[in-house]
Amino acid sequence: MIDYHLHTVRCCHARGTLEDYCREGARKGLTEIGFADHFPLDLLDYEPPVKVTMDGEELPRYVEEVLRMSRNKELPTVKLGIELDFLPGREKAAQRELSLYPFDYIIGSVHFLEDWDFTNPACAGEYEQCTEEEIMELYEKYYLLIEKLVGSNLCDIIGHLDVIKKFGYRPINGAARLMERVTDLLKEADLCIELNTAGLYTPALEMYPANDILESCRRKKVPVTLGSDAHRPEDVGRSLDTALDLLRESGYREVAVFRGRKRSFLKI
Repeated sequence: MIDYHLHTVRCCHARGTLEDYCREGARKGLTEIGFADHFPLDLLDYEPPVKVTMDGEELPRYVEEVLRMSRNKELPTVKLGIELDFLPGREKAAQRELSLYPFDYIIGSVHFLEDWDFTNPACAGEYEQCTEEEIMELYEKYYLLIEKLVGSNLCDIIGHLDVIKKFGYRPINGAARLMERVTDLLKEADLCIELNTAGLYTPALEMYPANDILESCRRKKVPVTLGSDAHRPEDVGRSLDTALDLLRESGYREVAVFRGRKRSFLKI
């Protein structure tokens, strides 16, 4: 099976060498893995409150290192990916920088609400100050950014679609109407989502996206791929068996794979 969401030590909040990740993937029987480390935000003229990406000068070396791993026939097939933070108003700069490298796929994600890195445990305390109404407003702001990302033509995969739930804060009445519109737009844009197992190991206690969102995507024939969001070698392939069971229960019979930003499918 595959794991398309692996990070590296370059992002400042992961550990282990690329070979460590590859060897762990091989040990767990994965046939294909993909590195998707965080795109350097300084290339988009943005400095987050806490450093969470490589510097721009490191990007060519990251690409070179992953490509070198991909030529090692003793390892699972290795794909070159990147995880791009969506920052509205910086789309042209992102497109220009991304076009310089031979990525197999680009994961588009939202981690920032203005200057709040809301997925970062170091910044999670801000949720505690929010009223129920403000939590709903945060969800609305988050999904508006997801809609803009979907329409940006920047990526192939939308990462951890409902990661706004990471620390267990959810609107009392849910966010079904927001997600219904997003899944419609995903279908129109012919974009892929990932079933990201990392959510199981957060206060959310469930994968990204939630089962009802996954089932909505399946009904609308939105393709899906798999990722562990590993920031440590031992997390490569984590809970992918559970993810595959969930995909089958939701009606999926294949997962998307990528080469040169072209999508094909693998039976499950």
